[in-house]
Amino acid sequence: MFPTEIGYPGPTATGAEPGLVLTAGSNPSWKGTDGLVRPDIWSNEGSHVSENDGTEGRGSTRPTPSWIEDDTVDTKGKKAHRSKPFDIFRHWGNLSPFYSVPPDSFGITSSTGPEVPPTCELKGVHILHRHGARYPTAWFGFGSPAAFASRIHKVASSTPIEAHGALSFLNTWTYKLGTDVLTPFGRQQLFDLGVSMRMKYGSMLEGFTDRLPVFRTESQDRMLASATNFALGFFGWPLDEKLLLSVTVEADQFNNTLAPYKTCPNDSKPAIGDRGTYYVKQWVSVYLQEALQRIQGLLKGYTLTLEDVYTMQMMCAYETVALGYSKFCELFTEEEWEGFEYAIDLYFWYDSGFGSPVARALGSGYVLELLSRLTETPIVSVSSQPTKSKTTFSVNTTLDSNSLTFPLDQPLYVDATHEVVIVNILTALNLTVLAKDGPPSSAKMTRGRTWVSSRVAPFASNMQIQLLSCSDPHLASDTQLRIILNDGVVALTGIEGCHHQKDGMCPVTTFIKAQKKLVEGSDWQWTCHGNWTVPEGDAWQTITGDPPTREDSH
Repeated sequence: MFPTEIGYPGPTATGAEPGLVLTAGSNPSWKGTDGLVRPDIWSNEGSHVSENDGTEGRGSTRPTPSWIEDDTVDTKGKKAHRSKPFDIFRHWGNLSPFYSVPPDSFGITSSTGPEVPPTCELKGVHILHRHGARYPTAWFGFGSPAAFASRIHKVASSTPIEAHGALSFLNTWTYKLGTDVLTPFGRQQLFDLGVSMRMKYGSMLEGFTDRLPVFRTESQDRMLASATNFALGFFGWPLDEKLLLSVTVEADQFNNTLAPYKTCPNDSKPAIGDRGTYYVKQWVSVYLQEALQRIQGLLKGYTLTLEDVYTMQMMCAYETVALGYSKFCELFTEEEWEGFEYAIDLYFWYDSGFGSPVARALGSGYVLELLSRLTETPIVSVSSQPTKSKTTFSVNTTLDSNSLTFPLDQPLYVDATHEVVIVNILTALNLTVLAKDGPPSSAKMTRGRTWVSSRVAPFASNMQIQLLSCSDPHLASDTQLRIILNDGVVALTGIEGCHHQKDGMCPVTTFIKAQKKLVEGSDWQWTCHGNWTVPEGDAWQTITGDPPTREDSH
């Protein structure tokens, strides 16, 4: 390797730290799709491709399918027609690239955003972010791209397969995706996110005059790579003497709040930890029937299943974030892409969110750590921690009781995790505005719903918890807290004592008291190690992320 430090660097004086959330009147909107190519049929406003070749183009001229309930309303209470161009990138659920969500996404009706309210000063921020775009995981579950490729290639090895029209690309198609690690676009996402957060919260570094900030991530390849790329964006190269990166072990039997499922045996049971797949299969049998017939008409030598067609939609998303473009995207209508996103909404609601029987317990470990930071109380053991809980959940007390690896007095915290854990944490925090529509149905989807996975947990998803000092006499306390999810302020009205406030703020003391109560009411031992199960489908439901009680299970 050629030497890089050869002297003669030229002038190196830097300027003041940026702080967009403090100085700008509005927040820069994040589109997050630079480097990706839209399918031709949606590349221009109003374009439409003929159905003769099997493509469906824009859906504005098509009647709304019976499986969609259009509940989108305008400010006067009337149903509104979609006026913005269809954006396919925002209909891939957790596979969508992060973008700035509409300001009213999470229960706040004002136009407030991440920028600090006029009467307040920023005192601290806790940032939790997901990894960037990755290849499919090694798990061969329903809709696995690798399994789909194996089925196609196996049949093709003995029987000629002939595709035509919009599917003709399949004649020469080969599977080009890797497994689990970040794609080049995913690396870019986290670098860009780091730059964005430095622009917003760079002023918080002024609180680290005699120490280095500690950021956290996990040992899994894409987690370490994501945290490193974030740090490069946030601090710039080189990273030496700019931060301490605490890399926690992500493996079975290792306590880790950023991968809590590794110490929760019940979550590995399909009936408990994979409840969402049942609903996805039910929904796929509703919204993809027409697509199955249409695409099968373009293919000879291979009989498609509903899972195959669903996986083609998966292939569209994965190939795009991995290779920049995918021909699979052109096979479906706008409404079918809405249906695809809803399939993923169902999956995350019942697998990781308010409809999961283990979600609250899995997310409570991080909430306990948040309380530890907010109260500056170390988590040493069950009897020495910020709450009266009888457990420390998935907290690694060896690390969290050490002020070097888990400091409690930083003005800026950054933790990297997975999308399932972000959804677990949103559930544990009891952000009920996300669940106000109740359990989603696998028979019909509703437009205008609050639970939308692309807004909650896309690639590079991020949650910012701001700590504010305010001089507004109308506020109950000088010290306020608010939560921002993918640039949308979240209403905290589901948290006990937190009332509606136009900027989404709640007194920190009120928030702490309510979260302590929630943590103390979550039973890790029963949830993760208890002898219980739940039936498939709607025969059993939860909207709090809790399992059946001990009494109900006998």
